[in-house]
Amino acid sequence: MSVTFTVSKCTLPVAGDVCFKLTGLKTFYVTSQPIYIWPGASPYQAIAKAGIASVLSVRDPAEYILPLTPFDLTETDQLILNGVAYSNIPLPHIAMSQAQFNQQALNVAATLHQWERPGLIHCSSGDRASAAFACYLISFCGFSNTDAVNFAKSLALQNQQFIGYVNAYPAPGQA
Repeated sequence: MSVTFTVSKCTLPVAGDVCFKLTGLKTFYVTSQPIYIWPGASPYQAIAKAGIASVLSVRDPAEYILPLTPFDLTETDQLILNGVAYSNIPLPHIAMSQAQFNQQALNVAATLHQWERPGLIHCSSGDRASAAFACYLISFCGFSNTDAVNFAKSLALQNQQFIGYVNAYPAPGQA
């Protein structure tokens, strides 16, 4: 039997307002890159004030050159200074094999599974973060690949490469 999540829009300061709050046995936020909106406080202060205890970025640090939503090189420091734990497990836009994706995705899923308090997972647009959350659903919540992909598409998953990766992602013990 799969775990259910209630999905609602959230209002954290993130690129393109791609912000979803998922409430179930645990609370997760799946978002795009946190951004500064002037005038205003740091997006990382807003994340801490929302009660989010952990942030997982699935961005590749090499994305610092992207023009609209560069990898924020201050994210780690600002989250730690605001009392929020930070991890980075990249799901980069490269031609990685299915086995390479599976390794990274399982690490992401295991990290999300360990969280006890609300946590946020993000990428630049919410697309890869949604794909990563789908792998968590497959690994630990009893979702089929098809159901996990459909759930992730209801968030922000659009990239065909990552849809294919998630469709082929094996639940632990099936690899």
